Amino acid sequence: MKRLLNRFVLHSKLKQKIKEAIEKRVEIRVRARLAQHHLKKEDFTPEELKVIYEDERLKLYDDLKSKGLVALLAALGLSLF
Repeated sequence: MKRLLNRFVLHSKLKQKIKEAIEKRVEIRVRARLAQHHLKKEDFTPEELKVIYEDERLKLYDDLKSKGLVALLAALGLSLF
């Protein structure tokens, strides 16, 4: 039973690290997006910032999913082209 709990803790720690890495990447994407348009976070309401962050988070997840599919196909020796 103790081993099972240790695995769960390891899994939780890994999950937390992944979540932190994703959020860090989302922050970088948001700053880049705002910089491209010469804007600052202060130019937006909290609700608008929430929408921008969520949009970047969804784009990141989509990128990760598509890259994961390509990697899986490559591992299987298949190609999309």
